[in-house]
Amino acid sequence: MKHIAILAPLALLALAGCGDNGAQENAAAEAKARAAEARKAQDLQDALALNVRCYAAVKWQERLLNSPVPRNIAGGTQPFLDYYRGMIEKKLGDQVIPADPPKPELSKANLDAYLDWAVKDQIDNNFTKGDRAQAHATVTTCLQSGAEFGTGPMAKLDPATRLGKIQQLRALLAELGA
Repeated sequence: MKHIAILAPLALLALAGCGDNGAQENAAAEAKARAAEARKAQDLQDALALNVRCYAAVKWQERLLNSPVPRNIAGGTQPFLDYYRGMIEKKLGDQVIPADPPKPELSKANLDAYLDWAVKDQIDNNFTKGDRAQAHATVTTCLQSGAEFGTGPMAKLDPATRLGKIQQLRALLAELGA
């Protein structure tokens, strides 16, 4: 009887510990799910930012890239603008990303307004205020990336030839770019 009196509180304590353990497991699972959602949202933001930056970079140098020599190298801007716009639409899906004015919300229905705003914002705050060589490198990197994923006439070239064409574009941008 004496042993039962000692063991009963220990059993209750063990059962109480199991209840806390279940709550801890639930809390850990919820925290893990929240972290996964946050990571997914951040990955979406990063992918959208990259594609919007490339769209804006190509748009920024549109006049030069559509002139005869660069056009013969890269095939003009339209294939790349279409590619990056398509990537933005694909990554965005049916989601709506709210924003504080003057930045418009990002959604498929509002994509044109968002891209118009983003191009102006990137040009005003990144491409023309920062290091010009870095801004030109962004343009050519985006063209190279698009070509590597099958966009434009450079897509059909072997990697070494494509790199040579990109270097030609870099030289033209350094010499003539805005």
